[in-house]
Amino acid sequence: MILVSRFLFKAFASIMIAGITTAGALATELPDEDLHYSIMYKWGLINKEAGRATLSLRNYPGRYKAMLAARTVPWADKVYRVRDTLKSEMASPSCLPSMYVKLTHEGSANNVDRLCYSRNGNEVTVYSHRERSKNNGPVTVSDTVLHGTLPGLDMLSVFYYMRRLDFQSMKPGETVVLDLFSGRKVERLTISYNGRRTIKLNSGTRHTYEVTFSFTQNGKTSDAPMYTWISTDSARIPLKMEGQLPFGKVQAFYTGSSQQ
Repeated sequence: MILVSRFLFKAFASIMIAGITTAGALATELPDEDLHYSIMYKWGLINKEAGRATLSLRNYPGRYKAMLAARTVPWADKVYRVRDTLKSEMASPSCLPSMYVKLTHEGSANNVDRLCYSRNGNEVTVYSHRERSKNNGPVTVSDTVLHGTLPGLDMLSVFYYMRRLDFQSMKPGETVVLDLFSGRKVERLTISYNGRRTIKLNSGTRHTYEVTFSFTQNGKTSDAPMYTWISTDSARIPLKMEGQLPFGKVQAFYTGSSQQ
């Protein structure tokens, strides 16, 4: 379960990036909504729900506030308990972040990452403040300055920024590359469009766009690629995500949404 937790947020990053990608012209305002997902762990004959997550967005004058909350289910809590939350404040309608917070409660560890952004021309500077604690012990604090290029995103704001992509007009093999900031590093996210695919789900046969997400740091792969299948209808719902683990694989399935 520890391995699953390491991939939990990147799994949701992949599936939600795809989920908010829409074709052509878009409304300038994003709706207040809650999107719900189920995380499945599969290894051999094991195929069990390991976690759940909800992605929420709220509108405020000139800005958005977003939150992604993920947690393991009761059986997985007994193996490795996860209660993680991402928060982002973004300009409206550009979706460029000004603040990002990641709160992780995994096993006996309690960690906090706080990022503040500044932009000058094509350059992005991020001031990162990190707090680390284990077994409710002393808190270790560190500060880091990170540098990248526009747009300069994180694992939450990228969900919304990426809706400007138009997979319907892309050709198989086309890619988009972005800088992603975490508390201690800058990663490159490469999004590759693979073309249209027909997949089978419990709800029946669905037509989808297949997309691959690859993460690298300093030119080296930082995680295994992840695959996402997005509905081709106007809703552009991410129907399925899959990422390989050293033992088994993790899958994410969209379970529904609610407007606020």
